[in-house]
Amino acid sequence: MPKFLTEKQVKQYREEGFISPVSVMDETEALDLREQIESFEASQGKQMYGVQRTKCSLRFPFIYELATRKNILDAVEDLLGPNILMYQCAMWFKEPESGSYVSWHQDCSYYGMDPLALVSAWVALSPANEESGCMQVIPGSHKGGQYPVEFTEIREANLLASGQNTLCEFDPEQAILMPLRPGEMSLHHVALVHSSRPNHSSDRRMGISIGYLPTNVRQTTSLKASAMLMRGEDDFGFFTLDELPPVSALDEDTVERHERAVSLYREKAIECGNQTAWRLG
Repeated sequence: MPKFLTEKQVKQYREEGFISPVSVMDETEALDLREQIESFEASQGKQMYGVQRTKCSLRFPFIYELATRKNILDAVEDLLGPNILMYQCAMWFKEPESGSYVSWHQDCSYYGMDPLALVSAWVALSPANEESGCMQVIPGSHKGGQYPVEFTEIREANLLASGQNTLCEFDPEQAILMPLRPGEMSLHHVALVHSSRPNHSSDRRMGISIGYLPTNVRQTTSLKASAMLMRGEDDFGFFTLDELPPVSALDEDTVERHERAVSLYREKAIECGNQTAWRLG
């Protein structure tokens, strides 16, 4: 029996590649996380930027606490089993009335993994709806495996550094929107084709995505990135498990460990074909 999700939700994930919405905290908690992010931005005099947004659970204790929430990990265990690694944790922010968007893509394109078993949990910290540019997905597209990509979307407004456009034939009319309220999350398969439109609202669209995978997933690249064991045991050793919880956002050792993990992550993405990772800043 599932720990957190329903059997219907687990079945939907297998067949369609996504589940949404899933409530994981109340709105007050989500808004508190947003406030902590924006307080840090105010203290440094600028918005979160590339390095800070990537693998951010290794830099910010309050995001680490989000990534290790029992109900989120219970939901992930329902899909992946008891032995869970965290590979990525990213901030996805769209400023109000901006042209920022995300082109059609698969998360697996630059992950270099086999099998394709990672699940992405996307947690909303502000309203993510049609007006603010919530995620949209192509149901069942994960069953086609990893598709080739072209690089026709390398534009400043595209939040994907690679500007990738997945070469998968589908009818855009089949796309399903995944609106979320603050405190809700969606779950999607690493090979699910998805995108999001610009934010036409007057508020920031703010969310945290967390990539979890079972320990039996191996890295297909010569360069090996690091990960963190979230639950269970790792009997395979496919990832270096030297990532540690952050002490504080400004702790020198924390910052050094975080930046080293981000560097490995980006170098691996470059080996997988993302030649424009420098756009991440």
